[in-house]
Amino acid sequence: MEHKREIWDTIYLIALQGFNYVAPLIVFPYLMIVLGAEKFGYIGFSLAIVQYLMLIVDFGFNLSATKRIALARENQTELSNIFSATLFAKLGLLILSFIILLIFAFAIPRFSIYSSTLLILFLMVIANAFSFVWLFQGLGKIRIISIVNIISKLLILPLTFIFVKEPADYQKAAFILSLVYILSSLITCGIVFNNKYIKNWVKTTKKQITEEIKASYPIFLSSAATSIYTALFVIILGYYSSPSEVGKYTAVEKIMRAFSYLIFIPISQSFYPKISSMSKESKIEPSKLVRKIVFTISGMMIIVFIIMFFFSGILTNQLGKDFLGTTVLFKVMAIVPFFIGIGGAYGQLGILALGNEKEKKHFQNNYFIAAAVSLVSVVILTPIFHSLGTAIALLITEFAVCILMIWSYKRMK
Repeated sequence: MEHKREIWDTIYLIALQGFNYVAPLIVFPYLMIVLGAEKFGYIGFSLAIVQYLMLIVDFGFNLSATKRIALARENQTELSNIFSATLFAKLGLLILSFIILLIFAFAIPRFSIYSSTLLILFLMVIANAFSFVWLFQGLGKIRIISIVNIISKLLILPLTFIFVKEPADYQKAAFILSLVYILSSLITCGIVFNNKYIKNWVKTTKKQITEEIKASYPIFLSSAATSIYTALFVIILGYYSSPSEVGKYTAVEKIMRAFSYLIFIPISQSFYPKISSMSKESKIEPSKLVRKIVFTISGMMIIVFIIMFFFSGILTNQLGKDFLGTTVLFKVMAIVPFFIGIGGAYGQLGILALGNEKEKKHFQNNYFIAAAVSLVSVVILTPIFHSLGTAIALLITEFAVCILMIWSYKRMK
């Protein structure tokens, strides 16, 4: 069977990631019901800030370093250089992210009510800096990461049902969510060191660290632009609306993204290193593979649309009376997964995995354009329609990303 390993990796990861995304679909609705819209809004807003800080620490390494490791996996010296430089770059960015956290938590009066939750959830950022996803993915050992994530969630997330019983327990909920990341990173570090995936430890230099940052910079800018309509939307909604409105929007968006990422991420993680390696020989065969992947993702995202659109009333009722009125949010966001899947496939597997530095620039520019669209949309719609306006702005933006990625991919061929 052609691409047998990648296909089985995808099936394996979907099965494993199924738990990774089903678990939040169990835990987060529980938190939504127990904490209510207001206190869940505290967590939703703080997670949006934390997502930005993780973006800074990741800095695009999960794509740039992954590709460089995939190409250098047989060269231990080069592999060690990439690993050391990437790790020290992430540590420097971690310090920067903590300074930004302090500004948000204590220097902006409007956001001071979220300060304690922000500090607790920052533990996620610290732990995520040592997750080494980029190393495992580049080495073709992504199954390990999935297994580690499952073990961490199995051990930690059940604590939510034991210790979180009322709205006042929202800080306990935040700490338990952080513990999942902490345990996962501790296990991952142990695997890296015990299995000697990096056999020759080298002393990195400032020049090597700078090179890794430069290689990731275009991807970081693209991710930063993307975060405008993921994390920043929640922050803007939090500025104009109450924690309750934030909680409603965050609840629906998290369910939507859980469905979307359950499909897209395993496929992307399985085929990105493969397509990157194939691109060294020829563009024809990997291009055919990208088309097949797009077709597969399209069909699966249509199923997500059917679930979210036609069963939105059932989903809303399950969340409880604090979330009445979110049915329309489910319907608006139902089409978003289709655009996420198609745009993501053409962008990551098409433009980034197959393209050169010029194509990376197009990839980056697409997100700049989308960011502009998103900012205009959310600034106009959110003050008027609150959570509904934010949801519509998200739909407009993801549609723009999808169209831009398709156009750029077709042009590069």
